[in-house]
Amino acid sequence: MASVNISVDMAAPVEWVWAKLGDFNGLPGWLEFIRSSRLSNGGRLRHLETIDGKLIVEERLEHNDAHRMYRYSIVDGPDPVTGYTATLCARQRDADSTTVTWSSRFEPLDAQNAAALVGHYEVLYRAGLDRLKVLVESQGSAR
Repeated sequence: MASVNISVDMAAPVEWVWAKLGDFNGLPGWLEFIRSSRLSNGGRLRHLETIDGKLIVEERLEHNDAHRMYRYSIVDGPDPVTGYTATLCARQRDADSTTVTWSSRFEPLDAQNAAALVGHYEVLYRAGLDRLKVLVESQGSAR
């Protein structure tokens, strides 16, 4: 089993961060690799289209606004993994700062590709969280 865990500190209140992060259909708003998202099955499935035209279907397993976290799995996608589950969460550090963590566990279909897949997800998560940081921190400067 492989795992990835990326955390980024943001100079923004947890409420601002969760308003963007907690929207299960809002990934295209802060992850530049995703062109579009649409929900089905009562909002439990999201159908993502990447910027290079690949399709990914993810299932929301848990969503908890009080704890500012959600967990999802990949139902169908181009990456050679099975058992992929991931969690996104926002934790308040103080009144004006938040730590966001994106973590996952998965089984590579080919064990020899494990390091490459971990690297792929690390780059993806870091890019998304860095973009989210820019968006929520600029929200504060606009006020």
